[in-house]
Order: sequence, then C-alpha cells, then structure tokens
Amino acid sequence: MYRNLAVLAILAFCLASAEYYNVQTADKDFLVKQKKVYNLLYHVSQPDIVNPALYTEGQQYSIEANIDSYTNQDAVKEFLYLYKYGMLPRGEVFSVYYPKLLKESVALYRLFYYAKDFDVFYKTALWARVYINEGQFVCAFYNAVIRRPDTVYIQLPPIYEMYPYAFFNTEVIEKAHHAKTFGKLDSKKSAGYDTYIIPANYSGWYTTYEYDQESKLNYFTEDIGLNLYYFYFRQEFPFWLKGEEYDFPKYRGEEYLYGHKQLMSRYYLERLSNDLGKVEDFDWNRNFYPGYYPTMAYHNGLPFPQRPHWSMFPYYKYKYIKDVHDMESRLTGAIDSGYIVDTYGKLVNIYTPEGLNILGNLIEGNQDSYNYDFYGSIDNFARKILGYNLDPVTPYHVIPSALETFATSMRDPAFYRLYKRISYYYYKYKMHQKPYVKDEIVYPGLKVESFAVDKLITYFDQFDTSLNNGLMVESQQEAESYVIKARQYRLNHKPFTFHITINAEKNTKAAIRIFLGPKYDVHHKLLNFEDNTRYFYEIDNWILDLNAGINKIDRSSKDCFFLSPDPEPSEVFYRKIEKSLDGSETLKYNERLYGFPERLLLPKGRKEGFPLQLFIYVSPVTSDPIPYTSRIFGNYKFDNKPFGFPLDRPVVDFHYDGPNMLLRDIFIFHKEETENF
Repeated sequence: MYRNLAVLAILAFCLASAEYYNVQTADKDFLVKQKKVYNLLYHVSQPDIVNPALYTEGQQYSIEANIDSYTNQDAVKEFLYLYKYGMLPRGEVFSVYYPKLLKESVALYRLFYYAKDFDVFYKTALWARVYINEGQFVCAFYNAVIRRPDTVYIQLPPIYEMYPYAFFNTEVIEKAHHAKTFGKLDSKKSAGYDTYIIPANYSGWYTTYEYDQESKLNYFTEDIGLNLYYFYFRQEFPFWLKGEEYDFPKYRGEEYLYGHKQLMSRYYLERLSNDLGKVEDFDWNRNFYPGYYPTMAYHNGLPFPQRPHWSMFPYYKYKYIKDVHDMESRLTGAIDSGYIVDTYGKLVNIYTPEGLNILGNLIEGNQDSYNYDFYGSIDNFARKILGYNLDPVTPYHVIPSALETFATSMRDPAFYRLYKRISYYYYKYKMHQKPYVKDEIVYPGLKVESFAVDKLITYFDQFDTSLNNGLMVESQQEAESYVIKARQYRLNHKPFTFHITINAEKNTKAAIRIFLGPKYDVHHKLLNFEDNTRYFYEIDNWILDLNAGINKIDRSSKDCFFLSPDPEPSEVFYRKIEKSLDGSETLKYNERLYGFPERLLLPKGRKEGFPLQLFIYVSPVTSDPIPYTSRIFGNYKFDNKPFGFPLDRPVVDFHYDGPNMLLRDIFIFHKEETENF
C-alpha cells in the first residue's frame, strides 16, 4: 500500500470511476484564519517593523494570565519553566538536531497545539513571534498549523520564501540585498509591485572540480521544489512527536523507510541519465568520497560547514562513529534473528505485519521506537558525522550542517550515501520475508492488452522565487513596495498521457500501479528486471472500476497521485485572500499542502533518448479500500497491499510475465532551450 508520498489532483480516465480530490471554496472564517497565518509569517525576524500593531498585541498578551485557555496546563507550565530560565535567543541559528534547542521547540509546539481555540492559538503565536527565536517559532508554528483541528487545509508559505538562505547561495542573497538597498537591478512591475529579477545559478557552477562528478546533479539535488517536498515529508510524522499523543497512524516507521527508498530510486535514475552509476558504499573508518561545498551562509553570516573531497572523518566525530557501529550491529542482528529487544528486555518478533514499521521507528530513532536507549538513531547520528559540523561551544551557538536541516538535506551528496545505507536494512528485511509465489501476484481474470505512453520530453524552464520575505527591511512601506525574485532554470517535462487497455472477465474494482526503472546500467549493460526491481520507483497508484470486457484508460501525467505543482508566490496568494475577503473573488483550495514536484516526475533524459522501462501491474481490490489521511499530502484511498507491491519482495519461479502486468521500453528525450519540441 503506497501511503507515503504526496497525493495529488483529480483523477481522470475513460470507462472508470475514481476518488476525486475535494476542492473547497473558502468561507469567511477560513479566509480570516488564512490571512492571519500569513500575517504571522510575514518578516518574522522584524515583528516590530512589519505589522507593528501585531507586535503591540503580542507584547500585551500574557500566557500565564490565560493559563485556563489551554487544554493541557502541564504543557503550559513546562514551557513557562523553560522560558523563565532562558531559551534560544532571537537571531541565533536553529536546528531540531540539537537536543536543548529541540526540547524548547517541542515545548513551544505543545503550547500552540493545546490552545483551546483558534483565537487563543493566534494570540499565543503573536506573543511567540515577539519573544521566541525565529527558527523555533517557525518550526513550532508550522507543525501546529499542520496538526491543529481548527487549521485544517490552511496553506503555509513555502519555506524557501521564509528562509531563502537555505535554498540559494550567498551570491544570490548578496545581489538581493544590493537590489533592495540600491535598486540598481533591472526591474519591472508585477502584481502592482516593483519586481527585481536576479539570475540564480546552482552552487557548483564556479567551484566544480573535474573529478567532482556529483556536480552534474546540482540541478536536481538543489531543486527548491524537491527540498521543499523533503521538508514537508519529514513534518508528516516528526521524529520528536509521540504517535499516541497525536493519533499518528501505525505505519509511520514503514512510511519513513519506503519514502526514502522512493527518493533513492528516483535519484538513481537521475544519476543514470547523467552517465553516473550506483551510489558507492562507504566505511566509517575510511575516507569519505564526496565533498560538499554549499556556498551558502546562514542569516547571521556564518557559512554552512563544508566537507573536503576524499577526507577522513574528523577526530571529534569518533565518539559518534563508535555509537553508529553499535547501532548498526544491533539492527543487523535484529533483522537476521527476527527479534528486537524492547525497553523491558522482552523479545519482539519483527516478521509480523507490524514488523517493518517497528524497524523503521528504530532506525529513525523517533518517539515510537521500542528501545531508543539500545538502538539509538542511525539517522540522527549519521547526520552528525557526515555533516562535518563542529560541536557547539555552548548549546546556543550552533552551526548546523546542511544535513541537520530538512530543507537543505538533499543538497548534500552524503544524504544519498546515508539513505543507501538505511535502505540496505529495508532490503535486508524484505529478503528475509517469505517470497511471493505466482498465485499471489498473478490474476488471470485481468489482462493488460496494451500499454503505451506519449513521447516523453524534458527540458529546463525558468522559474521565479520571491526572496524578500527573508530579507531585512527598514519599514512597513519598504516591505510592501517591491518584490525581489531569483530566476533559476529547473527541470521540467511536457505533460504526457498513459494509454492503457485492460480486459476484465467481469466487473471489477481494480488497483493499477505504474513503476519507472532502468533498462541498462551505466556501462550500457542490459539489466535483469527481477534482480533490479529495487531501482524502480512507483510513479502512480490508483483504484478504479473496470467493466467486463475491454476498458480503455487514458491517464494524464498530471494525475499521478503523489505529484503537486509549484506553489503560488505568497504575494499572489495573499492578494487572492484579500480579494476574497472583500467579495470581489472566490478562493478555492485543495485539501493538501504539498506533494512531490510535478516537474520532477521524469529524470532529465538525453538528447538521443534515455532508455528506461515502465512496469504496469493490475490487481483486483478484494476488500474495502484503505483511506490514507494526511494533513500535508491530502486524503486518498489504496488497496490493502504492502508498500511497493509486487516489487517489494523476491519471487519464486516467476518472471513477472503474468497477464495482469506488462513491461514496456520507453525513451526520455531531453531538449535544449533553443530546440523546438
């Protein structure tokens, strides 16, 4: 059951019925809340300069005097205790990977979450906007909006507009400051604002070495839409929240593993399209191959930590390396033996329907881990090692690496080495499970008669990103007088359609899955499908009603269930809110925040054509579809099969040649800007 990536759009096809995404019309109550949320997140680093009336209101509010306005007073007292003895000062850098900073942020989040109604939540946020560190405030506020029952479907500004320092290099930020101060760049009017456009390159364009092959992928790893997706993916079930308290589903650990497996499969296809092979393994006791030079700096001017190419891990990381060795040994033993040890010393079988979820929680080291003290968190400790950041002199003077911020993690090549290592445990666990036999995946009553797709064409297109919400201003008037945008070429593809013909013996509710994967390796050697299914990633999964006989289905690429278009710029969306409030327009919204970037569904391809394979699999839905409910990725329905079925386990005496499945060769063509499509 595929439940982890963002769920998108209205499903459209012939001779079939589907679940439609609800598109809502905003009423006045929703619009008022939406406007207040955006106002709270407008120039959060300067609350006294921008929206000074909100600053005064925040100063005047007292949490202690209104303690009865919170449904969990213990959470309020815990926060006030921390605040009384000092929290992270405003202006300092924040990361959830530092225990003291995280503890403070969780306390603030709980304060937000347990406000008894939206009015109390809003006043509490006004207060925190004045007195709490900006990074802690945004982290806690985003999560509260995502989880509170009275902020369902409220949209949040893209984090790259809130904090462009994590998405653009110092060259772009410096030009943005120059444009704001001197107004010397070419400008134009857009949506009523003076708009300044800054051309933005990727970080490797002037620091690349000849032997640094990773820089070929900067357009992908540094794509702001991809990094925004990962930021939201890790907010779905934050490792620092306990599932029972917030009613998380029982598959958070499984979704953590499969979601990263999907990202690794997608990344591998991008590598192949650039003539790069598989991600190399690494040894904690030897040199680490890929370097990382982010050419970025935090808002206080401190540069992101760098990692030299082919370097030994620093001596101050040895203590973490020892811990990771122990964690990996214990996890390997658990997978091989089939048992983990819980906090009471009891053996727990992990080869059960819940076992993969248990394993995922152990690896992430989240609050639902059966035994954090024994199994730790490979995810957390590996980031501390691979980021090459220095240990802070004090708890409040941190310089997090790119790996220690969700919005920047995917920029670092070490991210993919780490999650290849974590995916190893996922595959090792799957190999220990009972293999599928032919009768478990072949359904003779369903036959895929044909499967074709339009010509697949990718190209680079210009996209603009608003930066000024993350820049300092001198007055409210200045903040509202201009927009500064970074213009960057990003990967895109022409929309295309899947053309499917399915013959059903009888009326059937069926699930259709489509996977995209490699045909050849980097040396142009033909790959055996059965041995390389781990490199296929699931690009679509939906349920429909098939009629008896021939069913012709046309499925648009825009309908792939986990995709999302780029968010509207905040200044455009905010204008829509204002016009809807005055009655001149109607605001409509989808029941989701974000998804995987629609532009990145396909790897870049090649001018002469990049050979890949599409695998389609059709199976009957024999029980009620299982609802997937996400405050970030929306609501959807799936059948009751495992993540990645039927490619998630090995098979016995079968070659994926049943009537209800089909493997098709395709080519992805890349066009340059000057070429006609």
